[in-house]
Amino acid sequence: MFPYDHIKSFDYLNEISLPDKESFYSSLYDSGISDEDYKHAQTVWNAFNIETLGQYSDLFLKTDVLLLANVFEDFRSKCLHTYELDPAHYYITPGFTWDAILKYTGIKLQLLTDIDMLLLFVERGIRGGISQCCNRYAKANNRYMESGYDEDEESKYLMYYDVNNLYGWAMTQSLPCDGFK
Repeated sequence: MFPYDHIKSFDYLNEISLPDKESFYSSLYDSGISDEDYKHAQTVWNAFNIETLGQYSDLFLKTDVLLLANVFEDFRSKCLHTYELDPAHYYITPGFTWDAILKYTGIKLQLLTDIDMLLLFVERGIRGGISQCCNRYAKANNRYMESGYDEDEESKYLMYYDVNNLYGWAMTQSLPCDGFK
């Protein structure tokens, strides 16, 4: 348990006692913690002789990272055993998955001899995280504005798209292995 929303500045990390139960409210989940969870936080604070909220934060982060490392090492061990591939040698999971699919199924990919087909295949295979275009300043000019519209200037519109789960959607699509045209 960690009081994320309670921390408003670095000064909060100098607090010398565990914040009250209400301070563990999470705006992300729109809920607080149970009495049992708060008792556990108190037990941890006392068992490790925590003196400041900063020390509690350090312990929380170390525990979190070590648990994640343990999960990853277990995943890595299973992948090495099952596929004889090491996921630590891949930048992202889709690359590992692609190699595992090819190795596990024994499928033979069609040789790409046309440069345009190769470029198309590569361009469609680009995967990534957040995609955005940012400008420091943008000025709209259109008839829908409440004020500041100049009809003598070209109309300009500002657009904002919030598209969720593009990666998840892409991962549900079939991967090509032949018939490149």
